[in-house]
Amino acid sequence: MNQDALKILAKELTGEQFKVLMMMLSDLDYENFIQIAQADIADALNMQKTHVSRSVRALLDIGVILEGPKVGRSKTYRLNEQFGWKGTVANHRKAIKNGLSVINGGKI
Repeated sequence: MNQDALKILAKELTGEQFKVLMMMLSDLDYENFIQIAQADIADALNMQKTHVSRSVRALLDIGVILEGPKVGRSKTYRLNEQFGWKGTVANHRKAIKNGLSVINGGKI
């Protein structure tokens, strides 16, 4: 985990958003993929689905998570590699490089 990113999370997230993020991170797979249904998060946290949806939207807006590819009808997400990484060091370097190239308009 990036310590500066943790400071951002501590300052920016509400309690509900933090809970949703922690539930999503509990399902974190290699290369930072997250595949968990919002309904499952709502059930596990005893929250309304609309509150989970609002929290996920906020996490996307802040940039903590990114939209991933769809798997069937389900949405997937990725933890922003600037916040943390689960996978190989080589792939982390590639992800950061690609992320920065997107930020810089494709210029490395």
